[in-house]
Amino acid sequence: MSQETVKPNPVHAIMHPRSVVVAGASNNFMKMGAIQALNLLNSNFAGEVFFYHPKDKIVLGRPAFADPADFPTVPDLALLVTPTRVTPKVLDELGGAGLRYAVIVTAGFREMGPEGARLEQELLAVAARHGIRFIGPNCIGILNAHNGLNLTVAPYRQAPGHLGLISQSGTYVAQTIPLLHERGIRFSQALSVGNAANIDEVDCLEYLGDDPDTKAIIMYIEGIRRGRKFIEVARRVTRRKPVVALYVGGSASGARSGLSHTGSMGGPDVLYNGIFAQAGVMRAATVTEMFDWGHALANMPAPRGKRMAIITHSGGPATSMADTCEKLGLTIPELSEDLQAKIRPHIEPTASAKNPVDLTFTMESDGFVQHIPEMIFASDEVDGILMHGVMDTGFADMFFDHIKDLVNIDHETLLSTLKMDLSKLLALPQQYGKPLVASTFLFTTDHAAQTFRANSTPLYTSPEAAVKAMAALARFGEIRQRPVEDFPAEIDEASAPQPLSAGVMDEFAAKRLLAEYGVPIADEELTHSLEETLAAAERIGYPVVLKGLPPDVAHKTEAGLVHLGLTDASAVQRAWEAIEAVAPGCPRLVARMMKGQRELVVGMSRFPGFGPCVMLGVGGVFTEAIKDVSFRCAPVGDHDATTMPDSLRLNKLFGELRGLPAVDRETLAQIIQGVGRLALAHPEIAEIDINPLIVVDGRPIAVDALIIVK
Repeated sequence: MSQETVKPNPVHAIMHPRSVVVAGASNNFMKMGAIQALNLLNSNFAGEVFFYHPKDKIVLGRPAFADPADFPTVPDLALLVTPTRVTPKVLDELGGAGLRYAVIVTAGFREMGPEGARLEQELLAVAARHGIRFIGPNCIGILNAHNGLNLTVAPYRQAPGHLGLISQSGTYVAQTIPLLHERGIRFSQALSVGNAANIDEVDCLEYLGDDPDTKAIIMYIEGIRRGRKFIEVARRVTRRKPVVALYVGGSASGARSGLSHTGSMGGPDVLYNGIFAQAGVMRAATVTEMFDWGHALANMPAPRGKRMAIITHSGGPATSMADTCEKLGLTIPELSEDLQAKIRPHIEPTASAKNPVDLTFTMESDGFVQHIPEMIFASDEVDGILMHGVMDTGFADMFFDHIKDLVNIDHETLLSTLKMDLSKLLALPQQYGKPLVASTFLFTTDHAAQTFRANSTPLYTSPEAAVKAMAALARFGEIRQRPVEDFPAEIDEASAPQPLSAGVMDEFAAKRLLAEYGVPIADEELTHSLEETLAAAERIGYPVVLKGLPPDVAHKTEAGLVHLGLTDASAVQRAWEAIEAVAPGCPRLVARMMKGQRELVVGMSRFPGFGPCVMLGVGGVFTEAIKDVSFRCAPVGDHDATTMPDSLRLNKLFGELRGLPAVDRETLAQIIQGVGRLALAHPEIAEIDINPLIVVDGRPIAVDALIIVK
């Protein structure tokens, strides 16, 4: 049996061309095409570069050709910065000459409405006809710092790094470069995908996941169209490399902006929280966090645990670090007496060696940067070190004016005598396999800070930012230890059962169907007369619940069709008559009255690109008000089903509480997984709602259920 041939990722060919043709550049340096072409020409790209121009023979000092037949070679890659309406024609001409890969910067397509969408479809048709794969349109270009390929609008003057960026916004690829340069953050590769019409963020994630130069990946996302494929790829990548995502399409305003920006359709925030958790992707809340965490993850080993040491010369930042550590789940263990004894000779008598190790104010550096960090790294008492306030020339630079008339030394000589040798400190993370993350308030003026940045050691302008970056490192340490669970990219419908009838399924039928997929339900019977109802109540045992089940009524309580806590035959008869007045002749459901002090909700909704997604939340009549829910895309694996409660704000409800036993997580996971399997087996089911799922003696039992079939 022959194995299916795996097609190479087209992004690899795009990021490693031997020749590039630029269409749309001119000799006008104020135009975008010329700016991007100049970046390519001045970025140490070793390949051949030439221009495609209808009139000019020379562009930016290089040959320009009006006919692709005159090209010196068939280019590996084309950069298109052409007017919107002629872009499909230009791509067609290049495709006819043998071009197979392109980056289309031109905007004015799907993001502009129906006419732009039509042009984008024309572009896709041209690409399909010639077998062309392209990034864009409506992007800012790409950057490969390791081979000098810069097709963006911003020069990249740093050394290559290990952080890969995938962005649905061009700004975060190009305009951030000067800021990142100041902070010592270096790209390996960066890709602006724009409208992602042909190659999307999933293709790019898969590519960077295999790229040997990229150690960590950050993503700016406004919406994901191939949601199931994203989860499949991300789960595979995050077992080896950390991935951080900033998603901004979860609010109404964010979704509206994303639609007009790149034509992206966002989904609810709570859905993306669950999808990222399921995929092993860490979600950043801000652009700063995205870059901060990515920088640490690209340059530091993940800690083996959550035990952190803090070394500082200032009590305030030490306390800020310790407080933030506790909030983020990191611990600050007191160091052993033996380790403290080794540290004390290197600190003042008034300083603390416990943890935080607070040296108090000192200008002596050997203990701070040479001896104490290595002692702590060498111990098995901590998994990482946080430092605040490593400085040398910055402080002296601040007070030089006060002493220049008192000392016989010039400014530069003074500063040069104060420069620390940080080589030993900065080598410790790789030597011991433990991370070092630091913060300083002398970020731009201090030689020590400059040395940290030059060596790609994570350095931040606040203690809290440093701790958040360390927490991201610890989180990745957990993610890569997750059990391996397969996640199929496509839904297998070959063995799907017969479709269900459209409409609102009555509660009795809904619960019977759910029971087939492992959802526990209470004892209950369906009746059609008062006599049958009374007999069923006797068999089930009082107290009971009586519900009326008229067709296509989704919310029975509001319609007066639900009567709880019926303790005898008279109460059942009164309830039966009350239902008869509302919905004459409808079937009745008689069920055992279940008593529990915790109510949950499990449901299923479908989202474009992701298919059926299972929801777990705090249930009962206040579900809508509390809105404490979490989603996972079906099928839900054992690990995700078991740990879903931990992602809720009210997760303590699932443990032992006020004399109540902990919720049976095995049964709850069975319910979550069963709902997912049911939704996959019946794609015609639009919605499932099990609310409440009452916890009785720790065991969750479905006492009401709604299934809507489209």
